[in-house]
This record gives sequence, C-alpha cells and structure tokens, in this order.
Amino acid sequence: MRTKTSDTYKKEILEQYKREKGGEMNNYLFKPTRKQIKEACLWLLHRRNEKYDEGILNRFFQFKEGENKAYAIERTHGDKFKPIINFLTGETKSTTPANLELISWLIDFKKRPLSIYLKTNPKPEDEHETTLLNVKQITVKNEVEKINIPETQVIQRTNKSITIISQINPSLKITTIVSL
Repeated sequence: MRTKTSDTYKKEILEQYKREKGGEMNNYLFKPTRKQIKEACLWLLHRRNEKYDEGILNRFFQFKEGENKAYAIERTHGDKFKPIINFLTGETKSTTPANLELISWLIDFKKRPLSIYLKTNPKPEDEHETTLLNVKQITVKNEVEKINIPETQVIQRTNKSITIISQINPSLKITTIVSL
C-alpha cells in the first residue's frame, strides 16, 4: 500500500484530470485558457458545494467579508489562472497548494482538500495482490487451527507472516514462521 502524501495528492489529481480531461467541466478544461477557467469557476460557484469547497475558494480567490463571490471571480485578473494552465498542460511540474485545491474542486476530485485526502485509507498498489494476501491468510489460519500438536501456539501474527511455536517434547521446541 502506498503512503498518502501531498505529492501523491498532486499526482492523483493530475491523473484524474488527464484521464477525464476535466470530467463534467471538460468543455472548459479540455484545452484550458484563463477565460475558460474563470468561466468554469463562475458556473460551478453555486453548483458544487461540498463541505470544504467554500474554504478552497476563499483560499484561492481571497474573498473579502460579505463580498459578492461571483463579482469577485469576474474581476479576478486572468494572470491568476496562468499557473493552473501551466500545471495542467505539463509546462510546470508543481503549483501552489491553493492552485492545486482549486483544480481539485474544478475536476471534482472526491478526496479534497489535502487534509481529507491524507485521512483516507491508502489504496492497495494492486487489488489482485490484496485478494491473494487475504486468501493466504485464511488458508494459513485454517491450517494452523488443524495442527494437533500439544503445546502449539501462535506467538505473533502480522499481515505478512505468522510465527508458531511448538513444543514436541520437553527438550525440543520448534519455531515456525509462515510467510503470507
């Protein structure tokens, strides 16, 4: 399993963008321009209201208290969107956290913002590998339960191995480690 970091967050957002070309917003984001990103923000402003979206928008646009958000977005200078375009088109490899969060909002990346992403369980590298691991764990567990040797006990169990100690007679102890 992969550990989730800000780098994996950035990578997954970019992968979703490349895979879906903006998803629902592909009319604006397929070949993004400054004007199209601004228009996408205006169109989504009252349509995409997940729990943390207001904070994402406030961080990027830096709305003033009581300010009309649509008006504030309309008067945002187009240059503010240029780093987003550069990132999405591959001209740059990184962007600011505020830009990345706005992109996550625009493409509807479900595990946004970063603080929520980091709290979600890491996904397995390979789904098949996880299934095999679960089958092996069940098989080994069943086999250990079938062992009918006196004084046999599992002394350590992890997701990758089981350590069993068996005492055949008073002078002979056998330790077995089974890798899953």
